[in-house]
Amino acid sequence: MLVTFLLLIFAVAPLSLFIHELGHVLTAQIFRAEQSYINLGYGFPLIKGKFGRVRISIRCLLFHGAHSINEREDPFSDREKALICLGGPLLNAVVFLFLFITPPLMRTNPVMLFFLFNAYLAIVNILPFKIKGKKSDGFRVIQSLKNRTTRG
Repeated sequence: MLVTFLLLIFAVAPLSLFIHELGHVLTAQIFRAEQSYINLGYGFPLIKGKFGRVRISIRCLLFHGAHSINEREDPFSDREKALICLGGPLLNAVVFLFLFITPPLMRTNPVMLFFLFNAYLAIVNILPFKIKGKKSDGFRVIQSLKNRTTRG
């Protein structure tokens, strides 16, 4: 039980969160983001790197959430913002579905944790909610679509 918990906190959750943020960044890059940032964790940086137009920072408390920022001189349209918000949950869903079709012999405890945590991230992040100023991806999608319909 303790090993499973440690595996979840120090491997599965950080990797799944990184995949989620990578989904946002990849989508933003499709829409020609000039610079993207992925921050994994909290605290002082352990690893920093730059890959093309993407900067990645992995911090000491890597299980303490993640976020990405995408920048472009011309602001993203509301449609682009909505699609960028969908990119994270969508990539988690792709990982979930890929693991779903793997042969049962490949479904070890770590793989099952990864499978379930990616499903969790895909579902929870697509639900529209706002808690203490923190908006889910689903909330941001609805916000962007509302902005689009009121403007045009």
